[in-house]
Amino acid sequence: MRLSISRFFILCGLFFPSLAPAVTPVLSLPNNRVFAYAEANYPDLFKDQSNFSGHFGIYQQYEYRYYSASGNYLGIDPMGNMAMLGPVTGNVLKPVGNVTDYVNDIIAWEAAQPITPERVFHYAENHYPDLFAFISIVTTRKLPENIVETCYPEKVDDPISNCIGVSLNTGDIFIQGTSTGELTNVGNVADYESAIRAWESKPNMKLEYPGFTIWMDCSRRSAMQFQYVPQPSSSVPSNNSIFLDPDVPADCQQTSTSAYDSNYTRGYLVPPNHLGPSTEAIEAANTMTNILPQAVDMNAGAWRRTEDITRCYSNIDELLVMGGVLWSRNYSANDYFTQSHGIETPDAFWKIIIRGTGQNQQAIAWIIPNSQEATWGRLDQYIVPLSEVRNRMHLHIPVTSDSAYEKPSQSWEIPASCDKSQ
Repeated sequence: MRLSISRFFILCGLFFPSLAPAVTPVLSLPNNRVFAYAEANYPDLFKDQSNFSGHFGIYQQYEYRYYSASGNYLGIDPMGNMAMLGPVTGNVLKPVGNVTDYVNDIIAWEAAQPITPERVFHYAENHYPDLFAFISIVTTRKLPENIVETCYPEKVDDPISNCIGVSLNTGDIFIQGTSTGELTNVGNVADYESAIRAWESKPNMKLEYPGFTIWMDCSRRSAMQFQYVPQPSSSVPSNNSIFLDPDVPADCQQTSTSAYDSNYTRGYLVPPNHLGPSTEAIEAANTMTNILPQAVDMNAGAWRRTEDITRCYSNIDELLVMGGVLWSRNYSANDYFTQSHGIETPDAFWKIIIRGTGQNQQAIAWIIPNSQEATWGRLDQYIVPLSEVRNRMHLHIPVTSDSAYEKPSQSWEIPASCDKSQ
């Protein structure tokens, strides 16, 4: 039912384009920064019995935290709507606004606060995700000598972890794990403070285009996530005129519409030919906010195969497609377009396809490296458990069937009768 409702609103944008502008930019922030603000500014409502923030989880459409000292829950849904539940609301779910309403207050509050270990961890998770990714539930603890440490399993159910710790006494930062072996000092909070504050000062932006949604990481000038409901094949021709979005601030998107180079092509996150008969949606798909550099063989190989799977199955069933971008700590090795386009080159792309509803739901997820080795025939190597993408990206996935979380042994087979040329 929830998936059908979300599809209804997306389809309204597709078939009634005159009711919606080409794009509506909305400021947003990661949920953990919202939780941190709430905990610091409303401690009577959101306080845990431990020294750390509340227990967290996913329930229905909400990512939530539970605070044992007050017995209250605070939840945030994928659209940024916040709700409370607990003694303060008479144990009735109560809406308390949208994250958008608090973005400027949160940024101003963060600017006036010292850098906490949690903010260091969040910066590390976003800038070094191959070391510190939420592959599964992370563990935060207090060590001797007043060090707060968070550990990140390298893959699902893996007991071997990379850990990052911050000394509450000196501000020294330590890492330990498979990449370092021993506890290693990697600097001080003061060394990273300006970078953390500059990154935090630029909120993310959600762009509601007709037929699809893009979430922008303005600090990278890049899309970080996309979502859409693909439409059956249409005879409407695609307009290939690439443009910068005039409604998006210049410092939140790429600086050029020019081609990348012979090794990287303009890779669409949401392909225009998945958007059905809406000429407005097809035109919107040609904005640079929906395009990133993809390795030529990956774009025509593994990535294209996921698009063909989407195209074929959208003709026989309702689908929901979610996807996004990953960067690694070795990003500088392939960052060829920082001068020409103002962006880093993504190191990988992830995609989820959800088919059907209720207990009949099926889902498949891939994390595909942005390399020439990611060919058509290697797509099955990149299948990952749905839970890995959910936890790594702090992502709510609208899947109610437990069986949908089972990792498929191979990518969905493209029906022989499917005409992918349309």
